[in-house]
Amino acid sequence: MLIARLTADDIPLVLETSIECRLCLWSADAYRSELTRNDSIMLKAETSSGAFAGFAVGRTFDMGAKGRSVELTNIGVRQAFRGQRFGSLLLKSFLSRCRDSAAANVILEVRKTNQTAREFYEHFGFAVTGQRKGFYCDPTEDALTMKLELVPATAVGIRT
Repeated sequence: MLIARLTADDIPLVLETSIECRLCLWSADAYRSELTRNDSIMLKAETSSGAFAGFAVGRTFDMGAKGRSVELTNIGVRQAFRGQRFGSLLLKSFLSRCRDSAAANVILEVRKTNQTAREFYEHFGFAVTGQRKGFYCDPTEDALTMKLELVPATAVGIRT
C-alpha cells in the first residue's frame, strides 16, 4: 500500500470512487481547483501494483485564536479494495498531515444513517458534536458533525 498526493490524472478515478461511495459529488473542475491550493490536503491510496484504491481530501482553516482546523471533506475507498485497511491508512496519513500543519482539530460531516462510517471515525477518536438537518441530498438526509481534537504527534508517541 502506498499513500501519495493526488494529481490531476487521478480525478476521473476520484469521481468514480465518489459515486461508488455515495459521497457529495464534486466536479472535476472543483478537484482541479483544489489541487492548486496550498491549504488543501489531497491524498490517494494505491496498491503495490499501482491500482487506485481510494482518496481523502480536506482543507486547513486558520481559526484565529482557536488555532488551525482541518475539514475532511471527502474520503472514499473503491468497492474492490474495502476491508483491506486502505481507509485506515488514508485516514492515518491524513491525520498525520493535519498534525504536520499544526492543526488543533479535524472536523467532518457523515450521513446520520451511515453507521459503518460513524464507527470508523469513532475508532480514530472522532466524537459527534452536532447535527445538520437536510445536509445531504439523493436522498435528503441529516448529517452528523464529528470532531477530533489533535495533540502533537510527539505528545502521543507517534513516529512520523
